[in-house]
Amino acid sequence: MSLTFSTSALAVGTTTTAPIPAGAVQTGSQWITTPDGCSYSRTKAPGRPVQWILILNPHHIGQPNAHLRCAPVLGG
Repeated sequence: MSLTFSTSALAVGTTTTAPIPAGAVQTGSQWITTPDGCSYSRTKAPGRPVQWILILNPHHIGQPNAHLRCAPVLGG
């Protein structure tokens, strides 16, 4: 058996942070929903910028489940 490696592959678990799209609606200070129906929760680690993490099942804010076109992380 032979393994082939690509130098352009991303490490498992890495993501590219997408920008927050225009028209995103904020619910309180913790959640946003984009125009295409993706909902995100705000997170902030010390010394790091704000990021918005995808909520897979945002029923608690009255939004539909995430779909395949939702970015996993948005930058703030």
